[in-house]
Amino acid sequence: MLSVIDISKNFGDFTAINKLSFEVKVGDVMGFLGPNGAGKTTSMRVITGYLKSDSGNVIINNKDIEIDPIHTKSMIGYLPEGVPLYLDFSPYLYLDYVCQVRNIKNSKAAIKKVINDLQLEEVKDVPIETLSKGFKRRVGIAQALIHNPKLLILDEPTDGLDPLQKFEVRKLIKKLSKTKAIIISTHILDEVPEVCNKCLIINDGQKVFEGTPAQLKKKIGKSLDEKFRKLVS
Repeated sequence: MLSVIDISKNFGDFTAINKLSFEVKVGDVMGFLGPNGAGKTTSMRVITGYLKSDSGNVIINNKDIEIDPIHTKSMIGYLPEGVPLYLDFSPYLYLDYVCQVRNIKNSKAAIKKVINDLQLEEVKDVPIETLSKGFKRRVGIAQALIHNPKLLILDEPTDGLDPLQKFEVRKLIKKLSKTKAIIISTHILDEVPEVCNKCLIINDGQKVFEGTPAQLKKKIGKSLDEKFRKLVS
């Protein structure tokens, strides 16, 4: 589904990504980990087409994102960190607007589905600015899912959610992975064994580990925190 091949990105003399490669297939939920400044956000912006890489390729469903940007971007659902929302809109109006922008047919059915999946029914007609951080996060996830993308990229999807909400979102991610390839960028290490079957750790823009959570645990130390510190130190 997604092949990232030797992508690099520089900002002046600073190298944000250095020949990063990995693959994510339908059925995969990959945890994308790294310390602040490691290159996670830049990587996601390149993968989603918001930034152009200096070299390398991003291939989505056998299409290069730079050669066929419209088609490839239509297959991506993206939840950025601090997802921008129209605060004076209700969740329903906001999702309806997203449907119009994406030219989604049968928008009412699409909105109804994501509102049900993200448990937004009780607040669907309330101004977004009055919602809790957790509800705002769920609205952000809903907009990433509204067009039924094949590749889902989520930056801190459970940030601000209470334990029950986290459980429900993790359950939803596992369900979605049956038909989608999913990348989760997170700093919450406990999230990885809970929901991911793969993990990728980068530091200074370079891959330092790729494998399963079990392989990571076997490779270094006893706890996820300990492994993470050793890999990025």
